[in-house]
Amino acid sequence: MSNCFPSQLRNSFSKWAELSDEQWATLSNIFRIKEVAAKNSVAFPGDNRHELIFVCKGLLRFYFISSDGKESNKAFIVENEFAGPLASAMLGLPIYYGIEALEDTTMQVANFNDFTELYSKDLVFERIGRKLAERLLVRKELRTRSMLEQNARERYLKLLAENPKLIKRVPQYHMASYLGITEVSLSRLKNKS
Repeated sequence: MSNCFPSQLRNSFSKWAELSDEQWATLSNIFRIKEVAAKNSVAFPGDNRHELIFVCKGLLRFYFISSDGKESNKAFIVENEFAGPLASAMLGLPIYYGIEALEDTTMQVANFNDFTELYSKDLVFERIGRKLAERLLVRKELRTRSMLEQNARERYLKLLAENPKLIKRVPQYHMASYLGITEVSLSRLKNKS
């Protein structure tokens, strides 16, 4: 697997706040590199590890497991994106979903408590935490609205327009689950597009 360049993480945080070298050293100190091979788990539903994840290279799948054991895909996280169980961490609850690497994945990972403890050390960290929370909340809100307001064809076409490479990287059965349809329905949508 490839290395995770610290500049990727710094550049992503720098979109939200200007970081001095000293501030960057403090922030980067809480992160560690984690590599996970394709088809291996990063976290399981019910885990109590609350980690902030930044994907440097690769692809992660976030999924729920229903009471009857059926998996439903919640999100796919690609390079230069953040993810993590923000609500679970803030409430002190186990995470509700699992995380699996769909490709060999290299990440920067930090404990959420270590991240939030930085807020009191410098206002720049509080700003970064707020911007991160906003980013995660917006992504979740857009996903919820999509599932409530759009039909499967609209969801598929929107995903195709916004992230065509993702459709090629994610196996069809996972993409169908994410869109809330069957594989057969997804094949029909692809053929009509």
